[in-house]
Amino acid sequence: VLCRICKVRLCKKKRGMCILIDYRKAEIKDIQVLIDFRIDFMKEVLSIKDEHKDKEMRASLFEYFNDAIPKEQFIAWFAVDDDKIIATSGLSFYKIPPSYKNMDGKVAYIMNMYTIPIYRGKGVAKALFSKIIEEAKAMGYSYFSLHATDMGRPLYKNFGFIESGDEMILNLK
Repeated sequence: VLCRICKVRLCKKKRGMCILIDYRKAEIKDIQVLIDFRIDFMKEVLSIKDEHKDKEMRASLFEYFNDAIPKEQFIAWFAVDDDKIIATSGLSFYKIPPSYKNMDGKVAYIMNMYTIPIYRGKGVAKALFSKIIEEAKAMGYSYFSLHATDMGRPLYKNFGFIESGDEMILNLK
């Protein structure tokens, strides 16, 4: 989508002004941001109000991201508005025994799709989702899995995901 004012792709209007949303891949230096967004996502989706486990959760997430990001077992992309991260996405990679639906057994599990509420409905999640799908495909993954919120389900269906038990899957083979 091109902005009618500045003719820039993915431009969004904010308070009558034209802004540009940038996208970048998360790096090891972004662990604290990934932790914050993951906790915000879980608290919103699971309606968690109690903060007594936050310290333990932060330590567990730090350990996970610190191990998985350098090995590319987890990748994430951010949406950035004026140097502020406004949304995140994530992919964890693992392998299961091959099946007729997934001959190589490789699975890209999509998680951490979270957009700050005031930026929702502006195409940010769609752009992030495209980035993680394309990156996973470039890494040789064709089987995708996720657990959808009611809010995210229409987006995933638009990308071709289908309901399968308690998850949604996309098989590109």
